[in-house]
Amino acid sequence: MMREDEEEEEWRSVHEVLLIVLPYLHSLFELLSMTRVSRSLRDAIRDETALWTNFVIEPPLSSRLTDDILSEITSKSAGKLKTLILRQCLRVTDKGLRRVVDANPLITKIIVPGCCGLTPKGIMECVESLSKNNHKLETLHINGVHGFTKQHLSVLSTYLSSEGTIDVEVCPKCDQVMMIPPCSRESCNQKQTNERKCRGCWLCIPRCAECLVCLVAPDTESQEAACGNDDVLCLECWLVLPKCRFCNKPYCTIHSTRRHDIAITDAASRPSFECEACYYRAGTNPYEVDYQI
Repeated sequence: MMREDEEEEEWRSVHEVLLIVLPYLHSLFELLSMTRVSRSLRDAIRDETALWTNFVIEPPLSSRLTDDILSEITSKSAGKLKTLILRQCLRVTDKGLRRVVDANPLITKIIVPGCCGLTPKGIMECVESLSKNNHKLETLHINGVHGFTKQHLSVLSTYLSSEGTIDVEVCPKCDQVMMIPPCSRESCNQKQTNERKCRGCWLCIPRCAECLVCLVAPDTESQEAACGNDDVLCLECWLVLPKCRFCNKPYCTIHSTRRHDIAITDAASRPSFECEACYYRAGTNPYEVDYQI
């Protein structure tokens, strides 16, 4: 009996610690994972409105999110949602985003990179709706939502709290609305922003997909990455990143979730993986197939 009491007291202490940790969880995936620990923890997460004021959806859950699911989950915030982050949620549309915005008029951050189901018109209507009663967005990230023009940016600037709130601007090279990443090269950072020769979007200025350093200097070496989309890496990043065991190409950190890890039986062996191209070319081992040319 004494032993059972000690175990119950120990579990109660662990449960209390977990409750303290909950507000620091980063994404919905982490929050949902915690609901599987115990029934009491699941109920605590479900009933605590404060845990749902910052809503973050990232891969691998992004592909499953629809307008209806988004509306259902964000309703747990009881209209107190502050941050809405949807990364690469291809099935979310203008209608779904507007439904969330109308139910949560105090949102201060909307971050929707790669949500190509959204349109400039839908996002502008949401921003305009949130600007009522002298309320303004602090952050708006829309990189990957296609169709924005100079006119759209001009109108959006009147609804945003300050410059730098939005993550896209007009590229000085191609005159298109794109994200212009900062350069991590020391010589470039010593110059004024508008004076940087490497100031431009990803399409106009080749950059390392890992550290964002520009690769325009003639003496700069670059190597191909496994990420696709013609992504390249500077030599420094290429040397330190883990590489596919077949093609010897690494993923950048952002795309590292695409790796197909190989099960290791020997504890002394280093972890290894296959990139998507090698994995899908021939199941699990490209060298086991008799290729026909």
